[in-house]
Amino acid sequence: MSGTSSPNSGLTRRSFLKATGAAAGALGLAGAANMIATDTWLAPAQAHAEAGERVGYTFHYRHCQCNCHLKCTVRDGRLVLIEPNDWPDKRNETICLKGISEIQHTYSEERLQVPLKRVGERGSGEFVEITWDEALDAIAEKVKETQEKYGAQAIAIQTAVDSLTTFLPKLLKGQEKPHRGIDIGMGNGFSPALAEAGQQGASSNEVSDWKNAKTILNVGCNMLETCMVTARYFFEAKEAGAEIITIDPNFCTTAEKSSRWIPMIAGTDPALYLGMISLILDKGWYNAPYLKAYTSMPFMVKRSDGSLLRKDPVDDIKQAGSENPFLVWDENASGLSPYDADGISPALDFETTIDGEAYATVFKLLKETQKQYSLSWAAEMTGIDEDVLVEITDKYANCGPSILSFGFGGGEKFYNADVAGHAAVLLATLVGSFGTDIPGWGAGAYVNAYQKIFGAGKLASWPLPSECKVASAPKASVDYRDEESGIRFMWVQNGAFQQIAGNQNRTNEWAKGLDFVVVQDIWHTPSVDWADIVLPVCSHFEVDEEIGFLRALRGHVLLQQKVLDPLFESKTDFWIDREMAKRLGYGDALPKSQEELARFQLDNATDKAVAGITLDEVVAGNGVVALKNQPEIARSYSNQTYKTTSGRIDLYYEDLVEYGQALPQYEAPHEAYEGNPLRDAYPLVMTQRRSKYFIHQNFMDASWLRQYYEPTLEMNPIDMEARGLESGDVIEAFNERGSFQCACVATEAVRPGTAVIIEGIWDKYMVSGNLQNVTNDAANPRGRALAKGRVTPFNDTLIEVKKA
Repeated sequence: MSGTSSPNSGLTRRSFLKATGAAAGALGLAGAANMIATDTWLAPAQAHAEAGERVGYTFHYRHCQCNCHLKCTVRDGRLVLIEPNDWPDKRNETICLKGISEIQHTYSEERLQVPLKRVGERGSGEFVEITWDEALDAIAEKVKETQEKYGAQAIAIQTAVDSLTTFLPKLLKGQEKPHRGIDIGMGNGFSPALAEAGQQGASSNEVSDWKNAKTILNVGCNMLETCMVTARYFFEAKEAGAEIITIDPNFCTTAEKSSRWIPMIAGTDPALYLGMISLILDKGWYNAPYLKAYTSMPFMVKRSDGSLLRKDPVDDIKQAGSENPFLVWDENASGLSPYDADGISPALDFETTIDGEAYATVFKLLKETQKQYSLSWAAEMTGIDEDVLVEITDKYANCGPSILSFGFGGGEKFYNADVAGHAAVLLATLVGSFGTDIPGWGAGAYVNAYQKIFGAGKLASWPLPSECKVASAPKASVDYRDEESGIRFMWVQNGAFQQIAGNQNRTNEWAKGLDFVVVQDIWHTPSVDWADIVLPVCSHFEVDEEIGFLRALRGHVLLQQKVLDPLFESKTDFWIDREMAKRLGYGDALPKSQEELARFQLDNATDKAVAGITLDEVVAGNGVVALKNQPEIARSYSNQTYKTTSGRIDLYYEDLVEYGQALPQYEAPHEAYEGNPLRDAYPLVMTQRRSKYFIHQNFMDASWLRQYYEPTLEMNPIDMEARGLESGDVIEAFNERGSFQCACVATEAVRPGTAVIIEGIWDKYMVSGNLQNVTNDAANPRGRALAKGRVTPFNDTLIEVKKA
């Protein structure tokens, strides 16, 4: 074991005070506190700092979707200035306060500085310092032991969006847990209609196209805080005359800046869309030629079992395509015809009997199922007046081009989110939003457009031995605490257990029963306390060679270059990959350097947008080179091309027939619905919102940002008065799952009957407890059949609040 630590290779504050025991007592808390102050413990020692000033370039974290590329000034070995880098496309030269705050955040007191080994109970946060060799040898030994005892599938790695790693999941040969339960709810219902099931509900066009729209419905998306660099496009649209209507339970920043704010009852997003669909059908405001030509609306459905009619019978519903196409009723020939045959005129609103079986078109079934979702029903469910629903539906359908925008917060985190997503894509399709050449038409999650839609080039993948592949996961991440998941060994990267599943107390009990936990992180997030081994990782500003990681996003190739040498004893994700590969018998299988990897990814790229771009060209461009043949405004589904079973917009989900959701059918939230008997004890709906200061649980330790926010539960003054509370009181929020304590604040921006808190707050910043102690973790049975797995219904939570 290594000896005593020095100021540049020490323990975290918590582990230092706990693990040194008598030594800390002898030193005294004042002395210990001085050692961990940012101007001593975390500051590069002047004797070892390189004098002078230089500039380095890197990209920022991807969690906020913006992928900003940064120009960083280093003076005397310390990061002192962060600015947006120069881009060939000037609209991408962006930065927000999160990026600027990295000047301090990189040197945060919560930085993990050395490898750590657990010495107390799991969850206690008690560690001792060990060497990298000791840490990695122990991990490799446990990997082999787990593989031999339980099989490789008993190992699971929770990869992170911002982790700069490529190889570790395949080297471990275990389960990779990309199905996180968050940011997938709407996409589960929205994306299958348009493309392959892996999407998360990305928008059909980039947000810069908003200026070409006349009507924009923004539902449950606080984009001016969650994706701040898109603000310019929001205001460009307003200046161009677009009416931006934000529909949200609470008065958020985006609602304030919109043309109009319409409040609605939390969790009733499916009812909003279904009510609008009914009105469009009743009034004939749909685009019939579009539906016939580009969608599955004319396809024939057998009424008895809900199956789609094909040329030949099939046992597997996925066996369709040019060899066995779907059938429609051709009005020209008065008979059945393959949907893609030339010269046909498919019937839209039609039913018939074939061989004694009753069949109807998808459109006919839609009109029938929508009869139960009247405008008055939608008004009652959502809390939006009927005349307002008529007004906004009329504008959306008849005053286009129109945009339908939703977010990854709000209704996204309810039990019924996939129904909302399915209804949303159906609503947008009825008015012809997708694949059109007319600017300003579109729908989807616009905060995800940078990552999924706008210029995402494909780099070549470094080949690994054939046996290096991830195991199939019996359960998605939201269910990983279930016994049948088979997980015995958990490796967590750059994220927190609390960000994946609700009901934190259940997660804690599950973690205690694991055989081994590795946490690979930059900061002392809540996950760290549950680790057996902690590996300190470099930030995106630190690289141990001149060339770092490579991305192809936002219409450009983006390169991470060295800004700082690794701080303390932190290592890059790539270095950890290589060291683990050596210990697992694959030392020669990985590239020898990140530069070798980057050159391979570019030199072997087959994507026409990337092919021909060289690493030397990217370096000469200070880490930013434009992809080839990029449009002025990126739009998906051009020429009406869809990666669906039929090649059209497939709005009928045949694989959900058994769940009654082939067409979207209203489903109430799991807890947060009117009339739930549980409301007698827990009458408040607690939702988590995002903030301009943080991204999920990232930046919670950034003191420059935290000075503007202290954890508070936001409540309407009516609810606070009923409980004898005043702003600043410490409250206890609780239900049958658990409780937490923090201050409360009164605000009329929060709807009565609702309590709101920023997501991802670390428990160390609460008065006590964890905000996830109370959140709902109910798993919708339908989730197993959905594109991205089950959603974690964080916002579908009932609580009561009292003064602590």
